[in-house]
Amino acid sequence: MSNEWFIDIPGVSGKSYRYYKVDNPRSAAALQPVPGNYAFLKQQSNGSFEALYIGQADNVQNRLPNHERWNDALKAGVTLVVAHSTQGGESARLSEERDLIAKWNPPLNVQHRSTG
Repeated sequence: MSNEWFIDIPGVSGKSYRYYKVDNPRSAAALQPVPGNYAFLKQQSNGSFEALYIGQADNVQNRLPNHERWNDALKAGVTLVVAHSTQGGESARLSEERDLIAKWNPPLNVQHRSTG
């Protein structure tokens, strides 16, 4: 992960989560073997980002390189993958994931969406 670029993503709760750019998300060697949350984003023409998919993993290094939604994300126009390590165990990761999905309703998520 590159700690030089980050984005703060707010959840429906109002809490904001700081994510860092993942320079090479398809390479396990470029990732840390840590528990965390991640997002596939698409940059819009106005510079803002659309969340395509938001997830959590007990090991980001194992999860991202062969993620089952990669092909869907590529078809949807993913331009950026962001992640961060999340302390507090699985319940904290799931809580963050649900908070963000409820706010952004990413089209590639099938769980925890508040619409469609």
